Amino acid sequence: MSNYLVELTVIHIVLIFGYWLFLRNEQQYAKMRFYLIGATFLALTIPLLKLPKLFLGEPEGAMNAIPLNAITTDATALVPAADMSFWIYDWLIGTYMAISTFFLLKFISNVLYLVYLDRKSSHVKISNLNIRRVSNVKGSFTFFNWIFLSDEIIKNQQDYEAILNHEKGHVALGHTYDLVFFELFKVCFWWLPTAWFINKEIKKIHEYQADAYALKSYHVDQYTAILIRSALKSNGLTLTSSFYDGLILKRLLAMKQRAKNVSPWKVGVLASLCVTLFVVFACSEDRQQTTTETTAQSATESQTEGEVFTVVEELPQYPGGVDAFYKYVISEIKYPKEARLGGIEGRVDVQFVVERDGSLSDVKVSKGIGAGCDNEAVRVVQHAASFKPGTQRGKPVRVRMILPIIFKLNEGETNEDNSTKGIIFLEEVEQKKATLKVDANYANGEWSGTVYDEEGEGLPGANIVVAGTTTGTVSDLDGTFKVKASESKDLHVSFVGYENVRLGGK
Repeated sequence: MSNYLVELTVIHIVLIFGYWLFLRNEQQYAKMRFYLIGATFLALTIPLLKLPKLFLGEPEGAMNAIPLNAITTDATALVPAADMSFWIYDWLIGTYMAISTFFLLKFISNVLYLVYLDRKSSHVKISNLNIRRVSNVKGSFTFFNWIFLSDEIIKNQQDYEAILNHEKGHVALGHTYDLVFFELFKVCFWWLPTAWFINKEIKKIHEYQADAYALKSYHVDQYTAILIRSALKSNGLTLTSSFYDGLILKRLLAMKQRAKNVSPWKVGVLASLCVTLFVVFACSEDRQQTTTETTAQSATESQTEGEVFTVVEELPQYPGGVDAFYKYVISEIKYPKEARLGGIEGRVDVQFVVERDGSLSDVKVSKGIGAGCDNEAVRVVQHAASFKPGTQRGKPVRVRMILPIIFKLNEGETNEDNSTKGIIFLEEVEQKKATLKVDANYANGEWSGTVYDEEGEGLPGANIVVAGTTTGTVSDLDGTFKVKASESKDLHVSFVGYENVRLGGK
């Protein structure tokens, strides 16, 4: 959102400055009006556009790019927040909304007042125009196709005809639509100086256009005499167009002058300015985002190629499911004679890696009881059929798993060799959760350090969160990080598939 506001501000200020520089003293009012509306519309829409996506297509692979820290099963992992304190951010948002609400209420009150005047006035319909005769206001003004005229104007027939023609111009040219559009723009972006400028400028253009419309039925000298003779009082309504406007001298001068076409070089400069802003702001964000996504994807893919995952989106699957795997192990494994004779029993944890092609590798005992049980467990797992590989971010990855096998003796029962019989059963296959390594120190109100995986390599994308807050960051591609924190705050470091690490502050 903040990026949108910044881009809108830059675009609108540049375009309106171009108007002020090249068009404000011109007399092609229709072109000037079109430019102000178009410039505001471009400022609103350009930051939302993504030029490469519209014309060059979606970059290959960008749709599947997922940040390294986007997948987590740890409920304590928090999304890193911006460095700005939340109370400051909330205060700014609250202030923005409060002022916008004030202007919105003012806008609504103007509309309601016009509705009130409409109900209190007497209605006359002339040539599809709704004339409102009002006694409690002075002058004349127009709102959409409603024309409000005071009793004083209606009593003077000569002034009435001229002023009515002027107001007809406002109706015919749809000036109220402009006023509503720019007023709502000011409600949303009241802090933008150009929002106030265009509201004032568009009203001036409207009066020039309405004067030109009225001059189709009146001679310029007759019309200017009426304009000078009329009471120059403002009704104070921002949503109306009025014959009584403070730009009398400028309007008189404009009526006396002959309109000239805008110089082609000015049109060319402004058109080039619009195109340049469109290309720069429509492309830059998307290209930057695409570059970031591509970098993240490349880092992800390079890490995925060699990384052994411990928690993945989709676990490896044995043909026929986990029950079929258990059935295979139970049917193949034997209680070693050495262990039976020695009365050895206990749990053997067989660790293995399911490769990207589904084959098993690095089969070894992470916790054993000896007496041949460890070797027997490894033998059975090594001869298991290939798994369906696990996937992370839609791609096959290496997954490390552990199979717990329980060897237990049946006391009181002997076989032909007078040795105790035994039974073997399995616990649920579990995934190993590795140990996260963090080398960090606290100094001058800031934590800094490096996060390592179990192999000692820098770990990108790890969550680093200040305890008790939502302030944090993520580790860079080389595992390094920096985050500001109070001296009394600890630091939580987490990453998918790893045990959390808590670092104590000073």
